[in-house]
Amino acid sequence: MATGLITGADMGLGFELTKLGLLRGNTMIAIVLHASGENITGLKSQYGEKLTIIAADITDEASIRDAADRISDKFKQIDFIVNNAGVLFGSKYDKIDEIVDLDVAKFRKTLDVNVTGMAIVLKYFMPYLYKSSCPVIINITSEAAYLGSGGYNYLSYSVSKYAANMYTQKIRNYLHDERPELGVRIFMMHPGRMQTVMGAENAQIPSSESAEGIYKVIEGETDPKLEIPFINYKGEAMPH
Repeated sequence: MATGLITGADMGLGFELTKLGLLRGNTMIAIVLHASGENITGLKSQYGEKLTIIAADITDEASIRDAADRISDKFKQIDFIVNNAGVLFGSKYDKIDEIVDLDVAKFRKTLDVNVTGMAIVLKYFMPYLYKSSCPVIINITSEAAYLGSGGYNYLSYSVSKYAANMYTQKIRNYLHDERPELGVRIFMMHPGRMQTVMGAENAQIPSSESAEGIYKVIEGETDPKLEIPFINYKGEAMPH
């Protein structure tokens, strides 16, 4: 069985990925903002040592560095990392001028969580992944990263997801070109329009359906081999 790390693991897709990972026999590391949430503590009571819960802020480098250090006695390797934590402010029903009414504080916060946080997590947990014989990284991004016409709602979110895709592609290129012997499989993934707090306005599927598809990718049942590995939860290539 594998060892997996999920960020934003206390709700929505992150919780479903953690729960499903445990059901599949994996050992799971759940990074959450608050370790006392009812959902995640319920899993802990059920699975005991198979689940490690870490309270940490992914935007705080010291917090994530300390989290990575704290697990060194228990874990020698991690086999897959899903960077799932994210934020979405605003609504498609907001009647604002997306340029002049921009909330700069929320714009910065969105980039900090959705992009910088992802990079910080990999900075400190990647050494564990390097020791795996079947390493996988899945960075949860979004169809909102598409550069085509329309889609001007959720401006800050869309910008952050495009930036997250660019970050993913650049580290994919580095790993492919400079460290091919590691065999790291890496994807940027649109998880579908899910019935979660974040996705409620556009929901089409339960987050459990997305989680099932993501594990098929993690486990290699679905293994798209793409120069630009932007896919949906079914493993299908996404426009970019």
